[in-house]
Amino acid sequence: MVKTIFMCGLAKLRRKKLPGVLLGICILFTAALLVNALILLTELNPVFDRAYEGMEGAQLCGLWSHGMVSSDRVRQYLEDSPEDLAYQITENTKPVEYMEKDGVRLGNGILLELPETIGRDMLSPKILEGSELEMPQKDEIWITPKIANILNVKVGDEISLQSADQSVKAKVARIVADPVFGSSNMNVYRMWCGFGRLSDFPLADSRRISYLEVRFREYSRQAEQRFIRDAESYFQMPLGDTLYTYDKIKSGYTSAWQMLGNLLCLVSMILAGVILVLTLFLVKSDMDEDIRTIGIYRSLGMTGMQITGAYLVCYGVTGFAGAAAGSILGGWLNHRILEQILGNVGIYSAFAIRTGTYQAGVCLTVLAAVLLICLCAVFQIRTCNVSHAIRSGTWQTRGRVRMAPKNRFCCSRCSFEWYYAVRGMQNKKAGYVYIAAVSLILGCMAVVCFGCLNAVRHIDREPEAWGILKTDIYVTSLDGTPVSTVTEDLEKAPEVEYVYGVNKIYSQYKPDQEETWQSMVTELYELPWNEKIEDQSLYGRRPQKEDEISVGTALAQRYGFEVGESIELYVNEEKKEFEITGIFRTLSNYGNVIRMVTEDLDRSVEADGISGDYMLVLAKGCDKWNYAKELTERYGGRFSFIAAKSNGEHITGVLVPVVTLVLTVLLTITVLITMNLTALLIRREQKLVGYLKAVGMTSWQILKIYLRRNCLAALFGSCLGIAAGVLFVPELLTPYAKGLGLVKFPFSNSAAGMLVSVCLLPACMALGTCAVVKAIHRVSVKELVSES
Repeated sequence: MVKTIFMCGLAKLRRKKLPGVLLGICILFTAALLVNALILLTELNPVFDRAYEGMEGAQLCGLWSHGMVSSDRVRQYLEDSPEDLAYQITENTKPVEYMEKDGVRLGNGILLELPETIGRDMLSPKILEGSELEMPQKDEIWITPKIANILNVKVGDEISLQSADQSVKAKVARIVADPVFGSSNMNVYRMWCGFGRLSDFPLADSRRISYLEVRFREYSRQAEQRFIRDAESYFQMPLGDTLYTYDKIKSGYTSAWQMLGNLLCLVSMILAGVILVLTLFLVKSDMDEDIRTIGIYRSLGMTGMQITGAYLVCYGVTGFAGAAAGSILGGWLNHRILEQILGNVGIYSAFAIRTGTYQAGVCLTVLAAVLLICLCAVFQIRTCNVSHAIRSGTWQTRGRVRMAPKNRFCCSRCSFEWYYAVRGMQNKKAGYVYIAAVSLILGCMAVVCFGCLNAVRHIDREPEAWGILKTDIYVTSLDGTPVSTVTEDLEKAPEVEYVYGVNKIYSQYKPDQEETWQSMVTELYELPWNEKIEDQSLYGRRPQKEDEISVGTALAQRYGFEVGESIELYVNEEKKEFEITGIFRTLSNYGNVIRMVTEDLDRSVEADGISGDYMLVLAKGCDKWNYAKELTERYGGRFSFIAAKSNGEHITGVLVPVVTLVLTVLLTITVLITMNLTALLIRREQKLVGYLKAVGMTSWQILKIYLRRNCLAALFGSCLGIAAGVLFVPELLTPYAKGLGLVKFPFSNSAAGMLVSVCLLPACMALGTCAVVKAIHRVSVKELVSES
């Protein structure tokens, strides 16, 4: 019995090669996406932890302005610290407003001086290759892979370093890894010159920053927090202007890929549903084609269970082959993705990850789903009337009298091809409704993915949805003259769209469950808010009074903050009660930030011996790099005008490859599903094609009939999909996007996306129809009519 079942199932599989292969490829891609999604969501953090531990990179980095505290005092404190740790202090640094190579500019650069003794035990930079170390010579620098990729430079090339009105050429001597700031999500670009060679670079030495990098012998979150609290208590000040903990460092490398995992999960679920319905449609169509064969099998003594088993073997083999190959492919692709993530850190050594459990689980789950769908469909075999099946080649309908179809389509001016095409669609409603439904789903997903890709490529058009406030030029005082004295003049310039004031300060908060105050980065904005600033909160609104604040998503999640709640903060040596009016997403400090407002920015920061800083947002079409240079010359060096690569431009480079990958997989599966459906629908009507040839119709006339049938259904579904993708789906996905920390789902209408969505499926239908009809044309009329 088992042997008979397998023989019949495999024979059926050989007869249905093309539909089986196409279905198997669709299952393969779906399984590969599922494996990648699961591994990225569950294993990415452990893999990074193990690889970073092997690299021995810094686990904590603090930055402070030069002169705030002496490096010798910090060094003495670390030597006396009870913690078992290694550290590295870099105090000789110079800011670089931007780097340039062949017209490509990159801002936010920092040039650091290497230690007197260089070696592989340095916390930064880390050496990528095993060649002998040599200190950079005059006008030579070391850069990171991130800088090399953006500027498209290699060892031996020269780049221009620009600061204020000074520019210098530097030769790239080596490419090294920057563990702390090397991630694609970190908008800081560090370079290194040789020991004692920083003075060879005639760059502005204002805003000098010192770096403290720490690595614990035995890292734990408790040890990290204990070190921070003790240091802040000892120095009676926050530990640096900005503090990067290990969680923030890791998030810089992994956050975009975890977002990819969430996106792949969503896409995989939708595609899995489409492919399961496709499997159901294939099985049902297969049974309709084979009804006479089923009747013959039953008359020869085969039971309904044996015939059902043959179908399960046929589709089980296809499902297993696709799911197994997809799981293996998914594991391989995931290994490449992890290599890229770790390569950004500078880790190129082999790493181990246990993917077998996920691959086996996805394979078995997909196979079980295919078999379950197949089993549900073939239950109809048990009700087969043998004599009716052999005589008519159709399923017997019990208790129903089949009514003659009404001629709803009748027009003497229409050609026979149009008439016959529409009549065929009326008689085969289920098949063409399915084509339209698949076209709707895939067309909708395509236009949404294209719209998402368009939004990601042009984040600066609407950066507020990503938690980014527009900033083109940062203005700070160099000689003590407050920037507020010239803001009116700056705003009147036609090149400037608007100006707003903001300074970074520190406030302290004591959680209920802890005994010590925690330092928090706080952005202090000047009231009134410029009406042109369109920042959007995830929940609530932005603060409008000095006793109101809004908090970033990371802080809200960590401490359970909610809109309307009041908390006590220690600001400028004074305890104050603040009401939380909003929760927002921002790239600043990974969401661990508070937004506060003041009526007078200069007065609020004068205790620190500084004045307020301001941001210029330029009019469309104005080149910020040239305008910043022009303003520097106009104001005679009294103020520093810093143009930098925006956060929008920065995150675009991170997310575009991710969305492009998802879109490519989606379009590939769309083509495969469409070709499969086309071949299936036409091959079911080979006998009818034979009749049409017998009555004298040419191959071109037959081709026009099926082109109109298939393309009309696909075009109708694609148009509905575009309408749904543009008008409804982005709004429906907004709650999902908020779960990822976005204000709303990133979508921007794309003409290319709409064109591809409306044309791709009908075009695939047309190509598939031509191929199948051409193949059928080579078969004789007698063979077509006799085949059942």
